[in-house]
Amino acid sequence: MERIRLITTGVLATDAKQWLEIPELGRNTTLKALDLPVATFNKKVKANAKLSPAESERVIGFARLVGQIETMIDEAGGPAGFDAGAWLAHWLSAPLPALGNARPIDFMNTMEGQALVSQKLAQIGSGAYA
Repeated sequence: MERIRLITTGVLATDAKQWLEIPELGRNTTLKALDLPVATFNKKVKANAKLSPAESERVIGFARLVGQIETMIDEAGGPAGFDAGAWLAHWLSAPLPALGNARPIDFMNTMEGQALVSQKLAQIGSGAYA
């Protein structure tokens, strides 16, 4: 319910900036992947403005992917200090055979694409081919 409220009311651009901070990927790359114009995003951050519901939904969806990785690692008893953002940045940027050798990052601009990428991550977590 909280995510739905955030989407409909709009995420503060300053919050989105923090959620999208994955140095290995770069904010500009992430914004482009989410179909968020960099200059417009930066203006909203400076003005402490909110993103539109559509923009908010894509940002929250992306942040959920990082959380999905963190959960997978925790459940698997992975190493302490594992950097889920860095791992995700690398994985998103590499061609994936299960996506016809497309890069997962190229699917971040729609919720359907994010769901597909999330599904591939879940398959990795379960040991299925992804």
